[in-house]
Amino acid sequence: MNTKVKSLIYCSLGACMIAVGAQLSIVLPMTVVPITMQTLSVYVIACLYERKQAVLACLIYLLLGAVGLPVFAGFSGGIFSLIAPTGGYLVALPVMAFVIGKLLKRKSIALIVGTIVCYTLGTLWFMFCMKMTLLPALTLCVFPFLIGDTLKIVLTILITKRIRKL
Repeated sequence: MNTKVKSLIYCSLGACMIAVGAQLSIVLPMTVVPITMQTLSVYVIACLYERKQAVLACLIYLLLGAVGLPVFAGFSGGIFSLIAPTGGYLVALPVMAFVIGKLLKRKSIALIVGTIVCYTLGTLWFMFCMKMTLLPALTLCVFPFLIGDTLKIVLTILITKRIRKL
């Protein structure tokens, strides 16, 4: 198979995987940011794909959502999802994929740094939109997700190790 076609297929599948992961969501009563499997999808893609493919998969996902397809959490879509207070976390996904891909030789460190990048960009945007200071924003947007994201990182390491063996 042509390598360009193969790469395009991987990117498309990656975007679909992120879209499916976004629908597996739980909205916590104390925060506006839902818990999703979207980040798990990006972790897996960033660990298994070439860095360029992982970033492109995230960009395709964002483009699909921006044009109105219901690929974001809760079957939402549209450009307003990207500029909403939680949109910074969506926009951070390709950056997160890039960082993970760049640091991949140390997978656990790469996943942690990628998560920090996502938290940082998303929380800064949230603070800007909501005119909020750092501590309340962290209380709403980061602290409730630390345990879940730690579990997602562990799960990613196990999944990718298993897939690599195959």
